[in-house]
Amino acid sequence: MVSKTRVLLEKSLEVIRVYGISYFLRIASNELSKQKFDLFRNPTEDYVFQLESKTESQDALYRKYMKNFELEISENILQYKNELLEINPKFSIVVIANQDNIEQIDMTIKTIQEQIHSNHEIIILYDKLDNSFIDNKKESHQNITYISTITDLQKNFNGDYICFLQSGDKLSKNSLFKVSQFLNKNIDSDMVYTDHDYFDEDNLRINPFFKPDWSSYLFDSVDYISQFLVTKKEIFNKIQFGDDFTNLKYYITKKIIENSNKIGHVALPLYSINYELISKNYSKTNKNPTFEKTKIINDLHSLKKSIEFNLKNEPLVSIIIPTRNNKNILERCIKSIKKSTTYKNFEIIIVDNNSTDSNLKQYYASLSCMVLNYDGLFNFSKMNNLAVKHAKGDFFLFLNDDTKILKDDWLNNLVSLCNQNDVGVVGPKLILANHAIQHAGSIILESGASFHPFQNIAEDSDIHFNFLNVIRECSAVTGACLITKKEIFNEINGFDEDFDVYYGDTDLCLKIIDLGFKILYTPYTKLIHEGSHSIKAKMQSNTLEEQAHFAVENHYHFITKWPKLKNGDPFYNKNLAWDYSIKSIE
Repeated sequence: MVSKTRVLLEKSLEVIRVYGISYFLRIASNELSKQKFDLFRNPTEDYVFQLESKTESQDALYRKYMKNFELEISENILQYKNELLEINPKFSIVVIANQDNIEQIDMTIKTIQEQIHSNHEIIILYDKLDNSFIDNKKESHQNITYISTITDLQKNFNGDYICFLQSGDKLSKNSLFKVSQFLNKNIDSDMVYTDHDYFDEDNLRINPFFKPDWSSYLFDSVDYISQFLVTKKEIFNKIQFGDDFTNLKYYITKKIIENSNKIGHVALPLYSINYELISKNYSKTNKNPTFEKTKIINDLHSLKKSIEFNLKNEPLVSIIIPTRNNKNILERCIKSIKKSTTYKNFEIIIVDNNSTDSNLKQYYASLSCMVLNYDGLFNFSKMNNLAVKHAKGDFFLFLNDDTKILKDDWLNNLVSLCNQNDVGVVGPKLILANHAIQHAGSIILESGASFHPFQNIAEDSDIHFNFLNVIRECSAVTGACLITKKEIFNEINGFDEDFDVYYGDTDLCLKIIDLGFKILYTPYTKLIHEGSHSIKAKMQSNTLEEQAHFAVENHYHFITKWPKLKNGDPFYNKNLAWDYSIKSIE
């Protein structure tokens, strides 16, 4: 029984190490309630896999979500009648119509007329439509204005705010009400966007896009804003337009963000896109008519831009590698750096934690780089801080010994991105030897549990609107490969040495965010990462009780230090649970 219990405890500690204590407690309590003492009789069974394999599909979860959402709409109707908003904005709702979507316009207008918030006007902005057809529509659409140029639109709308829809799409009944509530609390917002989904030929709402808060770096690659946007009248009227309606909503969004960063987000799916309509339009411009739904939707949001940040010179980079008794794996790391780095101006500093391997010591003697000895219990934060005291670089790159460089421009990409004025930290895509994802940015749940999304899926997967393959703002990246500026690192006094094994990298990133800098994940640098060999080696030398103490103590210290985490991760939608799955609603 002791040995079986030990196996179970080892599994539990691995879950805590990778996913955090909160996730472990959720898994453990669920399995204990189901299996009771059978869990201890058969602990070698992968109870984590068992639980996750039985979870509901995303479609089923979204159907549950929408049932709850419909109930909320009913509550909003009562709220609107009883709640006196200090600001009662008038919205000018512009429906963009053309030859491809004009047949669906009545459906769109109906969803506007059904809005709980009734202070609005409807304007049809039409392009290349027959005059007689427009005249007929005008007769059937009373109190609706038809306009054919954007210049005329800017002169003739009466709302405090203006918003844009495509003909054929739908607004949820509570869309304007929810935006009004948001504006009453965030009156300084120059533009507001919402989450959205799609509806199919059976009128079933599908494929929700639960979005992060505003991030200019994400918007450079993914148009996640313009589907339904609301902006102030005075902001919209400053924009200069031609007569071309192509990608009008994206153009408006781009022009607004060039002049303002006061962009708000209502984290609810208040707008639904007509999937059948976009699918037909997609097939007209693509030779292959059998594209999967995911590809069509991803392409709809993808901006297909090459993101490049050029360096005028090569500032010195200090590459800092903590290690312990990992001669072979460290040697592979060093060789890959020397062989596969076109960037010339770097130094390597190795921090050794009392290694006892004589072969490793001989290897150190053969190296031309600095080797420091850290004499104490394993402490990731203290080891890195020690190295920084000896580092000469303008940038510090913290690197695990079990990483391997894959492309020779890796350091150029990291430095050029981190060199941007508003960037404080950059972390790359890390993959396992089998080409599955190990790290693609970190997400922090309200519980304080930090996890790596997309783990163990294919490195080039287009899951969740292709977020794996675009530069993305995060709350944290892993310390397995993390680059930051010297002056920023010094200003925050480096790593918090109370975090010996866990959370040191996440804490570092949060401190840098508090200074006003951004944390970025980039897919354009890719390394192999085997999974913290030095940490594992040291932790395995401790008793199981000591390992559990490290995990729990670090987590408690982390959530105590960062109470704002209870507000959620701004780069992860509140409607999402673990790893981009929709929150389960009982």
